[in-house]
Amino acid sequence: MKRIRTFITRLFAFTAVTVVCGIAQMNDVRAQEKEPELTIDGDKNASDMTDGSYYTNVRFTTGDKIIVSASDGSTIHGLYIMWDSPIKPWTLETDNGTVECGENGFLHEYIRLEEGTQSAVINIPADATYICNIRIFDSTDIPEDVQIWNAPCEEADIMLVAAHADDEILFLGGIIPTYGVADNAKVQVVYMTQFWDTARIREHEKLDGLWTDGCRYYPVSASFTDMYSESIDTARTQYDEDAMIEFITEQIRRFKPQVIVTHDFNGEYGHGYHRLTADAVKNAIDAAPDSGKYTNSAEKYGTWDTPKAYFHLYQENRISLNLREPIEAMDGMTAVEVATAAYKRHVSQQWCWFYVSDDYQYSCAEFGLYRTLVGADTENNMLENIKTYTTMEEESIQESIEASVQESIAESISESESESIAEAQSESIRQSEEESESISRSEQESLEARLAKEHTRNTVIAAVAIVLAVLLTVFLIVLFVSKKGRKTGKTSGNPKRKRHRTK
Repeated sequence: MKRIRTFITRLFAFTAVTVVCGIAQMNDVRAQEKEPELTIDGDKNASDMTDGSYYTNVRFTTGDKIIVSASDGSTIHGLYIMWDSPIKPWTLETDNGTVECGENGFLHEYIRLEEGTQSAVINIPADATYICNIRIFDSTDIPEDVQIWNAPCEEADIMLVAAHADDEILFLGGIIPTYGVADNAKVQVVYMTQFWDTARIREHEKLDGLWTDGCRYYPVSASFTDMYSESIDTARTQYDEDAMIEFITEQIRRFKPQVIVTHDFNGEYGHGYHRLTADAVKNAIDAAPDSGKYTNSAEKYGTWDTPKAYFHLYQENRISLNLREPIEAMDGMTAVEVATAAYKRHVSQQWCWFYVSDDYQYSCAEFGLYRTLVGADTENNMLENIKTYTTMEEESIQESIEASVQESIAESISESESESIAEAQSESIRQSEEESESISRSEQESLEARLAKEHTRNTVIAAVAIVLAVLLTVFLIVLFVSKKGRKTGKTSGNPKRKRHRTK
């Protein structure tokens, strides 16, 4: 018996461990990336879209089609396209119908195919459309390196303005993991240059860097071409400064940031375009609240007066961010470590001497409060005295709930009072009816009593009358008999008495 119990115990333990391990393995399952089989028209080299490189691509024209399937016949549940040119809206044909894609113009675009498809057809929307990579997956549970972007946020807690891709990491890089990830604030990145005319690989690297840094809102880029500027005077000959101010003013009005962060007025190591960007941001902050300046964006988005603005390495009202705290959502990495990993995604720039650090002359932790509408800082916190849009939304929801509850309570009280009044009225009517019924019953009883009394009296009178009649009748009979007797005596006399008299 003891052996049986031991066997059952061990069997139960083995089963429990097996189930737990099985569940753990199920939770760890990720989509298997499948080798795509691509069918395209003409002499295009499909392998240039499956080699994983940003340096190779295939050029398409309007109306071209790419048929995508898995080489092993697996069902496709996820399609990841890395376009190599600005993309317009396009369509994807699947076994389950047509999917509208490209609405947000994401360069790295993931299409989730919940129901799955054996094949898919990419319909090219425009001439000079380039693709450098296509990846497919047999599940919707995709690898972490697949970028699923959110559209630029409607309202930004923090707006970072960077002159070039990688500046937001080298000089402002601790902000995204610290606030965008750890504090769940909405961080929007705005670039002042584009690389389509120079080194398009940097368009990919800026997305890879942002994704690694923890950013999930797709960046916005100005149309200014990247050019090196040795001084601010050189930059002013290369760029239209007023156009820069107008562009930044539009972004301020569009995103309505609580906080703006940008470059050092001295351009960190003296970069002319960094300096020009800082000046343009300063002027745009002043222009954004004025509806008379750059009227097109004012009409489109309204005006905005930014509560706080920080400039990198600004010497007044200085704060030093703590970028050495582990961030749970980033697997315990610190903000400096995250930013370092993000900068490494800018592969083409690794020849430069710059690096990410919070303890050298271009530290990504040092800033100064240039402007505030909400009071001075007392802590090393850019969001001090600021309510994030998420917090405001939650408070608004809470207030709505409380207002709704109060309204419901008021309605309940009103209904209760109405019910009480109705009940009181009903009770009054009921009491009146009862009183009326009581009065009616009382009157009825009184009438019945009077009638009974009258009946009794009449009965007594009748009885007395009957008795009197009987007595009168008896009396009359007696009287009649008596008279008759006397009359008989006078006529015949008494024989005995007569004989006595004869003697």
